[in-house]
Amino acid sequence: MKYLVLLIAIITFTACQPKPIDIEVEQAPPKLVIYSQVIPNSVMLIYVSKSFGALDYSENDKADTSRNALLDRIMVRNADVSISYNGITDELKAIPEIPGLYASITIPQFINTEYKLSVIDPETALSIKSKSTMLKQIPFDEVSAKVGEGEDSINTIVSVKFTDPADEINWYMINIYGNNKENDDPNNIFMKSTGNNVIALLDDQGFNGEQFIGEQIMYQWVSDTLFASISNISQQYYDYLVLHKKGGSAINQIFAEPINYPTNIEGGYGFFNTHYPDPRIIIVEK
Repeated sequence: MKYLVLLIAIITFTACQPKPIDIEVEQAPPKLVIYSQVIPNSVMLIYVSKSFGALDYSENDKADTSRNALLDRIMVRNADVSISYNGITDELKAIPEIPGLYASITIPQFINTEYKLSVIDPETALSIKSKSTMLKQIPFDEVSAKVGEGEDSINTIVSVKFTDPADEINWYMINIYGNNKENDDPNNIFMKSTGNNVIALLDDQGFNGEQFIGEQIMYQWVSDTLFASISNISQQYYDYLVLHKKGGSAINQIFAEPINYPTNIEGGYGFFNTHYPDPRIIIVEK
């Protein structure tokens, strides 16, 4: 009897299941995606790519991600990229060895000056505009690194000091580049970006007008030298980076649940920023 009841239950359950319905999801139109970087002494870099829908790619495309096939397909190689400031317009040149990268070594960096970006892709007719004001540089007071002792001898300890201006609200990005085996400590302020780059995002709510002093263990770092930089960034770019961290790696972002990132790009995605970093090369003390 119990088997008959079970059979009836199974038949009833399967009979109540709805039939699959084919749904056509309208894909968002592709747009240009922008990322920028300033290197002190007149260098500006603009990275240009295209957005796409996750449903636009097959399983074979997903399998090719380890070979950067997707990234290669979305980078924009022949765009017209220019930056205007103080009534002057400079054209950026494509870097042939790095698809999607455009650079200028002649753009002066003026504090509190508005820079306007224009990008046009002749192949797709996609275009964007954006503008950003260059904030003043806030340098390190001191940054150093040393190898840990005892059980920490495979780790590197990085110490950072900088002075936050009084009567201002500021947001900071600290980058440290080196060579490590793995760094994945979820309890520190530094967030893993790649195997060789970690980033800290700070606001000055807890140290406004004071000197910030921080120390961070970089787990299993093996570099003899490190590169560190600190940038005074806008709140909007800070919010963008916080959400970008939650999205994970570029490949994870392609196939994960969409995140609505803030942007200052008109007609596209990403962020055009003109923060002025203070870069340092650090010798790791043994």
